[in-house]
Formats: sequence, C-alpha cells, structure tokens
Amino acid sequence: MPIAPDPRPSGDDARRELTARCLLEYAEQLPIPTEQRLALVLETLRELPRDASSAQALEALLARVPAVAPSAHPPSHPPIDRSHMPAQYLGRPHSGLSAFLVHWAWLGVVGLLLALTLLLNFSQ
Repeated sequence: MPIAPDPRPSGDDARRELTARCLLEYAEQLPIPTEQRLALVLETLRELPRDASSAQALEALLARVPAVAPSAHPPSHPPIDRSHMPAQYLGRPHSGLSAFLVHWAWLGVVGLLLALTLLLNFSQ
C-alpha cells in the first residue's frame, strides 16, 4: 500500500498539463496584465474536454482573447497570430521535407565529419 501519491502524472494528466503549458506560452505574448492572462487561460482550460489537443485549446483561447488595438503593442513586440507559434508548441509534428531535414540533419553532419576525417587520414 503506497504511503505517498505517485508524483508522475497519468497519460490524461500529462496531456492536460502539456495543453496548459502551450496555452500559457502563447498567452505570455499577449499585451494584457498577468492576472487577466491567467484568468483567461484557466477559463479556457475549464471549458475544454479532458482529451482536447493543444490545437483545440489554442483555438478556444483565441476565441476568448479580447480585441486589442494595434497601438497597444510596443514596437519590439508586434501583434502575433497563430502562424508565429512553432509547430511543437501547438502539438503538431513537423511534416514534409522540413520534418525529414530536421529529423535526419544531425546524422548527415556526423557522417560528413566522419568522411572528412577519413579523407584526411588517407591523404597523409
């Protein structure tokens, strides 16, 4: 019989935590006060089903974000939209040629270094 609760979240809890982190990452870039930002994220999380994906959560958050005048954004932080967020924050994997290159580029670099090392050894 366990004495303490298991600190590792279950699959649903881990997915829910990841969704919450994605929403917080996105909401940090909005030009609204911290309290309002956290309340917005909590309201969004409460209304989502437990198995909602990060993309669904982001759609729900964007529907709740208050309209802000473009002049409210400082020049160093222009207005953002969904296209500014990297795919991994939205819970979507890379796809296509870019996914292939991201996934296998490190192996190509290691192979190139090995080939250059062998070429230098044989040329001496």
